[in-house]
Amino acid sequence: MLVASAVLPHAARSAPPAEAPRPVAMIRLEGAIDVPSRAFLDRALEMAERSRAGALLILLDTPGGLVAPMTDMTKAMLNASLPTIVYVYPAGAYAMSAGTFVTMAANVAVMHPATSIGAAHPVELFGAPSPEGEKGAKSTEVMARKIENAFSEQAKVIADRRGRNVAWAEKAVRQSITASAKQAVKLKVVDLLAEDVSDLLAKVDGRKVTLPGGQTVVLHTAGAKVEEIQPTPSESFLHVLADPNMLLILLALAGLGIMFELQNPGAILPGVVGGIALLLSLYCMAVIPVNYAGVGLIIFGMLLFLAEIKVQSHGILTVGGVISFVIGALMLTDVALTPMMRVSWQVIIVVTMLMLAFFLFVIGASVRAHLRKVQTGREGMLRQHGHALGDLKPVGEVMVEGERWRARAVEGEIAKGEEVEVVNEEGLTLFVRKRQ
Repeated sequence: MLVASAVLPHAARSAPPAEAPRPVAMIRLEGAIDVPSRAFLDRALEMAERSRAGALLILLDTPGGLVAPMTDMTKAMLNASLPTIVYVYPAGAYAMSAGTFVTMAANVAVMHPATSIGAAHPVELFGAPSPEGEKGAKSTEVMARKIENAFSEQAKVIADRRGRNVAWAEKAVRQSITASAKQAVKLKVVDLLAEDVSDLLAKVDGRKVTLPGGQTVVLHTAGAKVEEIQPTPSESFLHVLADPNMLLILLALAGLGIMFELQNPGAILPGVVGGIALLLSLYCMAVIPVNYAGVGLIIFGMLLFLAEIKVQSHGILTVGGVISFVIGALMLTDVALTPMMRVSWQVIIVVTMLMLAFFLFVIGASVRAHLRKVQTGREGMLRQHGHALGDLKPVGEVMVEGERWRARAVEGEIAKGEEVEVVNEEGLTLFVRKRQ
């Protein structure tokens, strides 16, 4: 017993200190899932693997996005050589549509208690019924069903791979069902809830995850240092464009700039700004689900504003332009399956008021130009005032606008020095009368 008591303290003193947990790399994916999002995730995975991070933590808040980037992102996460953790965060965030696939593809899926997930039905790619009639409509319906089946199977495969609720994943695609964070944990859609990043790291510590090739890794995240990876300026800029509010602003800028250039050829700057805004709006329309009927109504509304400058409609065209523009803004994105992608009412009101103010300014300037008194030619001389340089009996000379003119009195004689008013002009002779 004495020997044991002597050896044990020595063994305790000679035990190596516990190894500090490896840092956890972290990125934030906010807004629509798009091409810049995919590029950001690919770069983050590469940097995390190169720096031998313990895991990649993805803070997710998305209403959905494009199919191709989402597919590439889930593929990259399923084949990542380090553990991936998706955290739907902060409070009020959601992982809808494409975000559901990204969340389920993570080794560990975590949600803040005040978040939601689901509604992963693919947005219809074909818009309005085909002009081919019933046959075309049936063809579109068949194609839509094929796409739904494909995404349903993909969701089931991802859920099965990560040991999650396969039946719920299928319903999220086919029936667009959603679940709150607590329901998602109860249904085994995600693994657990966490209040913040520190709470998450403490709760997932010691959890076993399986990497490609069957390798099992134990997470050591309690107290780990979090190293956030920032998006590049190009990734940030392109991602900002994937916003329906930005699309509305760009369309308004494009319309105003191009129409101003057409009205004032040679201004250059408005045309350049309008052209750039138009090209950027085309990128936006490729990234988010756009309802082209809404785009058409917005363009029609701006054309009505422009017509008000040319036609005196007593405000009817302006009212019609406002109504068309607002309805077009409300219909700009396809929100039937992605309701979070709608244009903000505040943005609609502000943009509409600015456009209306601009066109009222242009219309006001046009009206003032029409009402302005003519300053040159025959019309410019009418009603001008001057004085007689000599007696007009009835012919003589007058001084008008600082110039000496030959004049003829039309109403009796006019004495030298009397003020006169021009009533007509023929050639170089003014016809005048005494100023009333």
